[in-house]
Amino acid sequence: MEKVRVAIIGMGQIAKVAHLAEYAKRDDVEIVGFVDAELARVEQFARSFARDSGRPVPHVYASLEDLLVNDQVDAVSVCTPNTTHAHYALQVLEHGLHLLVEKPMTVSLADAQRLQEAAEKSDRVAMVGLSHRFRDDVTAIKRFVDAGDLGQVYYAKTRILRRRGTPKGWFTHRQVSGGGPLMDIGVHALDLAWWLMGQPQVKTVSGFLTQGIGNDNVDFIGTWTPLSTGNERNQVFDTEDFAAAFIRFTNGSVLQLEVAWEVNGPQDDALKVELFGTKGGISLDPLAFYGTSHGVLTTVHSEVGMGPLFQREIDHFVECVKTGQHPLSDVRQGRDVVQMLEMIDRSSQEGRELTAP
Repeated sequence: MEKVRVAIIGMGQIAKVAHLAEYAKRDDVEIVGFVDAELARVEQFARSFARDSGRPVPHVYASLEDLLVNDQVDAVSVCTPNTTHAHYALQVLEHGLHLLVEKPMTVSLADAQRLQEAAEKSDRVAMVGLSHRFRDDVTAIKRFVDAGDLGQVYYAKTRILRRRGTPKGWFTHRQVSGGGPLMDIGVHALDLAWWLMGQPQVKTVSGFLTQGIGNDNVDFIGTWTPLSTGNERNQVFDTEDFAAAFIRFTNGSVLQLEVAWEVNGPQDDALKVELFGTKGGISLDPLAFYGTSHGVLTTVHSEVGMGPLFQREIDHFVECVKTGQHPLSDVRQGRDVVQMLEMIDRSSQEGRELTAP
């Protein structure tokens, strides 16, 4: 395949700053079209993108079917609001196209299982946008883990705690987002810790979700603002703003999770991961290895930074499409992450620990 012909469904911020920006850096990618219900806004954006990038103006359509009638496409990025991911991702696979779907893959386990089954029946690449797996510092941690330097990882902690950082728009509307920070940033923390632990099978989950602060209009705070219209001032705010979970796995290991859009505590909004093993431990932010050597405690700090994670994610997807390579973040793993997200939410609603089926 000389050039990969790509379309993007849902032209919001993540499509613009991550998917489109990185596709546009590759000479072997042709950006053929955008699909979005807000035609006027996206048509204007398509013209400005072409002017700034020197590429042809992508065609803009209201539906994937309209796109496919008029353009030939190989691969699609699904960047729509969370509750629509399953609908569009299934459409993409049904049309025989390669798929990159943003996180969370779906907002329900039932939809995740349907998507996994569709992907397994297809010969197309089906990848989930779990971008933090593609960080340079995470790649460094994975080397320690894969080499056995940690021994058996028995406990992990992960968190993202914003003092004030609730995104504007559909994020706080559960009908559209499927949940608050758990579905937004928590999916990254949960996935990354679980993946670095070796993707153990879930045994039990205890979750706690609450709206502790809500629509708190603090001055001088910048936040994520979607390009689509609606709920610009978070008039609808029916999600949690804080989530915590305690997950036991069948191999005996345990994971603790904390995420918040806003909390009356110290700002700690970088993704933190700590892994504790029988031979050593490692942390992300700061990147450090903790162990013993020659009978003394040792701490080894690394200078590896985050790196261009979105570029590496998009490059990986394109290479998988061109070569048939299996993606680093596939839909089976996406399904397992959705199972944990759903169990955390249900556990909080029911006020009890849940056992995996």
